[in-house]
Amino acid sequence: MAKMISPQNLAVGTAAVGIVGAEGTLFRRVFGWSALLLLLMCLLVWLQSTPVLDWMVP
Repeated sequence: MAKMISPQNLAVGTAAVGIVGAEGTLFRRVFGWSALLLLLMCLLVWLQSTPVLDWMVP
């Protein structure tokens, strides 16, 4: 999740599509998705600690 907002990946991504210098714009667009994935992972871990999904943890 944090890999998508790392400075190196933002620079490589903007260079690959030809928009060098727009790293800030890309960061703003990707940050929300990263936060959403973090929230989903937190929800999954919490559910695994309850009887709902405790069968997933050995």
